[in-house]
Amino acid sequence: MGLSISTTPAEIAIETIPGSFTWHNKFAQLDINQKLPLINIRTEQPVVMIDQYQCFAEAGLKNNIDFAREQAQKGYQNLVKYIGREARNGDAMAKIGYHANIMIDIIKRESVTKHEFGLGSIPRSRPTVTVAGGTVRLDAEPRDGIGETNGITSRYTPGALNFNYTATKVDIRMVSYGSVNIKYTGNNVDGYI
Repeated sequence: MGLSISTTPAEIAIETIPGSFTWHNKFAQLDINQKLPLINIRTEQPVVMIDQYQCFAEAGLKNNIDFAREQAQKGYQNLVKYIGREARNGDAMAKIGYHANIMIDIIKRESVTKHEFGLGSIPRSRPTVTVAGGTVRLDAEPRDGIGETNGITSRYTPGALNFNYTATKVDIRMVSYGSVNIKYTGNNVDGYI
């Protein structure tokens, strides 16, 4: 009896594409710009004015107008004194009958010069001091423009995160199926019961 057995193996083709997972990250960004504070300072220098005219006038140093006024006043006072003295002397002469030596009294009185002495210091008054100006002005520059808060502007760019996912792929296919081929090559059959 002849048997012929032939087999064909099964063949499977497996093809894989690996998966991938990628992401791109863009960071958030905050830009801040600050305007520096500016202060404008304006100053005016003080001017000190010292008026010493009264001090100098008391020492005899006067301008021409005041000197002329003072001399005119002294002349007027001396004139009044002279008129008063002559009037007294005239009144005394009118009473010559009562006092025999009235002329001697007038001569004694007119011949003796009376001096008055006193102690003083020059100047007696203080100078007048006045101050003009001397100001300081501070002006802050305005810093709040459009979109500004206290001179600060900011711009925010949000971050971004991008994902890219490719799934793993497995492709399985049969290239050939397995088979068993059995053939009888003889011409007699034995059978047992």
